[in-house]
Amino acid sequence: MTTHISHLICDCDGVLLDSESIALSVLHRQLTPYLSSSPSMQHAGPALHSAIAERLGMMTDQLLDEVNREFKLELAPADYSAINLFVSRACSEEVNPVPGVRQALAAIPLPKAVASNSSLDRIRAGLHHCDLLEQFEGHIHSGHEIGSPKPAPDVYLAAAAGFGVSPQQCIAIDDSVTGVRSAVAAGIRVIGFIGVAHDRKRAGARLLAAGAERIFDDMQQLAELLGRQTA
Repeated sequence: MTTHISHLICDCDGVLLDSESIALSVLHRQLTPYLSSSPSMQHAGPALHSAIAERLGMMTDQLLDEVNREFKLELAPADYSAINLFVSRACSEEVNPVPGVRQALAAIPLPKAVASNSSLDRIRAGLHHCDLLEQFEGHIHSGHEIGSPKPAPDVYLAAAAGFGVSPQQCIAIDDSVTGVRSAVAAGIRVIGFIGVAHDRKRAGARLLAAGAERIFDDMQQLAELLGRQTA
């Protein structure tokens, strides 16, 4: 017998906030100059852009670690700090809500939480900027603060525990492979959102392969999708 779904957990960037394109642009702009230090990588700009895009959803330090190794960027600790600051500031101050998300959330009567790899300050600043903070107040969970970011299940487990319910009573909305894997590892059913993805077709295939039950690309569809799951 399927457990009744009673609570909704949302990723933040790319689901609530249309910040993925901002993060991608800032990261690519900040990292491109480091390619010049490696002669073999000087013409790798498009590859760097793709490598960043595929890793959006990771905690920024994790993303930088992987890209640093792949492209031999020789980033120093001070570089990590500076790039994190640029990304956090841009995603807090320049971000817009995902189209239709305010109306979608207002139409969904389930209690709602956020489970994100971003820092609490960045999550709260972005949600406040987009007039979404009150929808999730008291139920905002950060893999960055927990110390075990997605794809580890901890942040999704924390969100369920914050409600005082089992993971099986929750359903997640996530837009990244990292996030989908996290929800699946937590025992939470997950629907993949591709509405602001750089390449929707490819993103959808990757989310389904990672364990998403289905995908959707328009927030106007969310209430109906959840209605079927909670009926």
